[in-house]
Amino acid sequence: MMMLTEIQRNVLYASIISDGEITKIYKNSRRKNNSYREHYGISQEEYRKWKVAFFDGLLYITPASQYVRSASLELLTNLFPHFYRKDGTKYLPFTLIKNCLLPHFIAILYMDDGSLSISFRVNHNKRIIYLTPHIYLYLQCYRKEELEKLKDHIFTTYELSFRLSARKDGHGFILKTTSVKETFRFLELIEPVATTCSSMLYKTSWDFRYQK
Repeated sequence: MMMLTEIQRNVLYASIISDGEITKIYKNSRRKNNSYREHYGISQEEYRKWKVAFFDGLLYITPASQYVRSASLELLTNLFPHFYRKDGTKYLPFTLIKNCLLPHFIAILYMDDGSLSISFRVNHNKRIIYLTPHIYLYLQCYRKEELEKLKDHIFTTYELSFRLSARKDGHGFILKTTSVKETFRFLELIEPVATTCSSMLYKTSWDFRYQK
């Protein structure tokens, strides 16, 4: 079976958790193995090209349909039951996640399914605008107890503090940095990975976002 490098493993697992999926094999299908698929909007194409470059041909892009894809692979067949329940819904496989220790893992989770959200407050007397940035990970398709465990993994692995924040969609919760300090520590952590992806600077670079 194909072996992934440590970086590839961190990037692939984060991608499956976020925007990607391992395709199902339906009854009477001629396929023996599962494949990978990840749809994207045209504005995200450069990011997907950047991500695919980690995989030395394992993943490829079909621009006309705007998908990242793979061939049918035994690797993905073996991974499928780790990421999906019997009813087809995704869950977080902590037996695999516990070995995702590189900044690539949290960087891909964020670039796929996160945002740098900036709230502001105006002091009209002093003519000052106060900006408050937070990192959000929109993983509301996962259950509260799963996000609690992911939060703990992020803290143990990267020493970053997130908290659960309520939402009305999905299972009702996302992850959010606990303070401005943690937001900047997060951006500093992923910088060595994200700095080579210029199309994502609006998410990953405070200087770029501040100038905007």
